[in-house]
Amino acid sequence: MLFLNIFCAGYAWSEGVSPPNTRNINGPIHVSAENKGWVTHILPTGRIVSPVGLVNGAPNFVTEVVPVGNHVAALANGATRAQTITLYDQKTLERVAEIVAYKKDAKKAAPRPNDITDLHGETIAHQSFFQGMVAGADQTIYAAGGESGDVAAFALRGGKPALLRRYPLTWQPFPKDQYPYEYQGHHINQPRLFYPDAVAVGPHGNYLYVTGMLSNSLARVNIQSGQTDYLNVGPYPYAVTFADGGQKLVISLWGGNAVAVVDPASMKLLGTVRVGPPPGPDSTDAGVHPTALAAVPHSPDVFVALANVDRIAEVDTIKLSVKRFLNDSPYPDAPPGSYPDGLTIVDGKLFVANAGNNDVAVYNALTGKGLGLIPTGWYPTAITHAGNALYVVGAKGLGSGPNVDHQWVGDMMDGLIQKIDLNDLSTHLPAWTRQSLRNDDFTDAQRHARHAEDVKSAAFLRKHIHYVVFILRENKTFDEDLGDYQRAGAWAEPRLDLYGPKDLPNLYHLARHNTLFVNFMADGEVTAQGHQWTTAASDSDFVQRTWPEYYSGRGLVPNPGWTQSLLPGGASGTGGIPLGVDNPYAIYENLSVLGKWSNPWISYPQRLFLFNDLLDHKVSFEDFGEFVSRSQAGNISTAMKKHLATGFPGWDRMILDTYREKMAVQWLKAHPGAKFPHFIYIWLPDDHTAGRSPCYYTPNYYVANNDYATAKFIHYLSTTPEWKHMVVFLTEDDAQSGADHLNAHRTFALAVGPWVKKGYLETKLYSQVNILKTTEAIFGLPPMSQWDENAGVFSGMWTHHPDYAETRLLPMQVPVAFNAGQCDDYTLMRREAGASGHPLRPDSKWYIWYKAHQAQHGAGLPPPGKGEAYAPTTLLKVPGPEQMKQEWIATKGVKAWHKEVAYLKAYAQKRHAPVAAYQAGETE
Repeated sequence: MLFLNIFCAGYAWSEGVSPPNTRNINGPIHVSAENKGWVTHILPTGRIVSPVGLVNGAPNFVTEVVPVGNHVAALANGATRAQTITLYDQKTLERVAEIVAYKKDAKKAAPRPNDITDLHGETIAHQSFFQGMVAGADQTIYAAGGESGDVAAFALRGGKPALLRRYPLTWQPFPKDQYPYEYQGHHINQPRLFYPDAVAVGPHGNYLYVTGMLSNSLARVNIQSGQTDYLNVGPYPYAVTFADGGQKLVISLWGGNAVAVVDPASMKLLGTVRVGPPPGPDSTDAGVHPTALAAVPHSPDVFVALANVDRIAEVDTIKLSVKRFLNDSPYPDAPPGSYPDGLTIVDGKLFVANAGNNDVAVYNALTGKGLGLIPTGWYPTAITHAGNALYVVGAKGLGSGPNVDHQWVGDMMDGLIQKIDLNDLSTHLPAWTRQSLRNDDFTDAQRHARHAEDVKSAAFLRKHIHYVVFILRENKTFDEDLGDYQRAGAWAEPRLDLYGPKDLPNLYHLARHNTLFVNFMADGEVTAQGHQWTTAASDSDFVQRTWPEYYSGRGLVPNPGWTQSLLPGGASGTGGIPLGVDNPYAIYENLSVLGKWSNPWISYPQRLFLFNDLLDHKVSFEDFGEFVSRSQAGNISTAMKKHLATGFPGWDRMILDTYREKMAVQWLKAHPGAKFPHFIYIWLPDDHTAGRSPCYYTPNYYVANNDYATAKFIHYLSTTPEWKHMVVFLTEDDAQSGADHLNAHRTFALAVGPWVKKGYLETKLYSQVNILKTTEAIFGLPPMSQWDENAGVFSGMWTHHPDYAETRLLPMQVPVAFNAGQCDDYTLMRREAGASGHPLRPDSKWYIWYKAHQAQHGAGLPPPGKGEAYAPTTLLKVPGPEQMKQEWIATKGVKAWHKEVAYLKAYAQKRHAPVAAYQAGETE
């Protein structure tokens, strides 16, 4: 029996039946026909993971695996307080030891789970890890330190790892005409970081060669003396390996569409080899993202994974040229989405870890012929070999499942390590290949059947739907907002409801009178991914691999798609910078206002975003608040600018959604008839709230204001002539802030419009990608990724009897109120500016008015007492547990929060529901 149980309607958690949690593996499992169900799960995307071979659990977001003597070591660098290196026995995959690195003081860290503290290991403070790791011939482990700015060396003594030494590395300046043009790390009041992300040991064991992502540099470190030499090699150096018998050092350039070839003895750059279009300031194409490397034995050649374009380049390091490209697509003419990001060569075969497709592709290394696929866990990030076995690590393991204990979806998922015996590869590979294709819905039969259904749905939609409106809100699970929606039955859990009918009267009303998706998933874990999934039907490998570092405060500037100031606060409205710079309009109006600013070009998926396709296919559209693609230098094309509502404010917690709604409606009224856009995208983010941050609006008011603004905007649309042929999709960008009794990725979606069934519960599994697929079907647009090409167009929710009546608008039931606490002048002026929708004005007089009326409007909760102080939640990176805790306390009080936590823990334990993973909820 397969426990494909995540989204089954029959699991009525409130009645005492919880989906079994089989995602956290605490010991080795030999996958067989009898137990295959325990490692088989449906992902939020609807795809299935079912790894084969021998598997065991790993810490969250594991990104590297290397052989070390009789062990394999797996490095995990998730958005957690502690990052780890775990050692496994090569034969059995039993955990034998673990290195636990805390970014701050380890003494203040929370206790580790029993299965970890019992291991032999090392605990160190003020240390981070980032992606790269290697083992020397003497079994010394060298790990790239990322934010720590070092390489940490660990010796194995009697099977126990111990910190041997740290090699500090310093930031190196790079040319101003070299992408990213400005340093992209946090450095205000802190030193700039080299940011080590990969490491290799020289052929003679004398030197370490380390790439520094934030300094575009390669470092050569004398292992004995620590003396270090540096060399600029190009944008965002990623992996490093030796070729040509150790005479060449090859570095993949994540942000350079090239690989650099270096003479390791002289530390001279021999040249670069382009593996994609030539980059430059005016380039608007997404990068090809050279990542993993694998040197061909006894050859000068190196294979290079091009993660963003599903290709493998073979580079001749002597001739400095590309010999050929291998196509890593799972079927002919597939769009991007395989995301190859791990390579190894064994016995004449090239093995490619495909992060997007949850498999390992096998090629004949000599001919390039594809031989088959091997199923893995979710998002395989690295692959190696020892003896005659492959070792693969999957960052997200077997998926999430419910998070009734308020685990944060960003780090609650265990990773996975997998051993695949190659002795019987030829026997198993045909069946494994079929399984891999079925898991992703990639078989010919699956794709043809889905296409036939999509053609039927698209014919109806193109006849009746000519306008699509996509409303995106921020960070809510289904149960968090609709847990008290009784008509949803077992799909809703009242005990996990935080905002009910009083806060969300319009959401409940719209749900009752339109189509509510109760089995709807966010495709990503956090906002950084969410906005790419809702605009591109995928997120890039760069976003996947870097968001844990900036969400956990490890030295990187958030760069998932938005351009923002590199000064503290930037354009995000979080304070700490001079007046005038904190401008939520600057992202489109005047980047120079931001001073130094980030350029997110490297984060873009290969086929960019829906807005690009709309532009190319001459479909009129207007974008209210979402980012769009830029050139490497940060410029937006003139054609794209015509579709941007530049007067619409970006992220700013002091600008309310009622103002955003007003601005959007004013724009639409000024563009009637033929000027009315066929596609509208609007971002209404205030249901994210600001938690208990002093002087901000209370969470209840933010949510209520967002609810009212959303409904008011939909009501306006229902009064327009275009309404007769319109559909409105409403959803959240992710589900990271609350609990859900079915899946931590579950949020809600609504479809509103004349052609939508009224009072209908859509129980079919859908995700954000289906909104884009349906939009593409309506406008005749091509797919952007393998996800939307293989997603289904919405069906079953449409009616042949349209109801053209205007929607009803219900008033807010929550009065305006502010969080209590000390308010500085800057914050008060920001609030005044937010009330008017304008940037801050140094001559603001609102502060005087506020003092006179503070007693009337400051009736929020009392200031936090000792031991109850919480960090501000004015940044998108705030982890779910912290945000959830703040919102719950601000909404229902401290006592209610403690009571809720105690109840949920007891309830979850009684019904064997999942508890926090290794570092669940520990993000700082």
